[in-house]
Amino acid sequence: MLTAALIVTFVALAVGMVLVVHGTIAKNRWGINLEEVSCPRCSKLLPKVRKPRSLRESMWGGCTCPNCGVEVDKWGREAPPTQA
Repeated sequence: MLTAALIVTFVALAVGMVLVVHGTIAKNRWGINLEEVSCPRCSKLLPKVRKPRSLRESMWGGCTCPNCGVEVDKWGREAPPTQA
């Protein structure tokens, strides 16, 4: 029983690691970005420590530009508008 739980845990961790590595290479939601990001509209450098203003920013990273107000994803791309 304990062996099966360990195998399931290991498989779940391995899948998570694959998602993060792939997401970092493909620059999607699951990736990790350690580079500095600037606003795509006004080119202002965005802070590394951020205060999320939406659920998307909280879950997937990114921030809102304090200069022009555009929502930016963690890769520095303009985020698509949220659906109401």
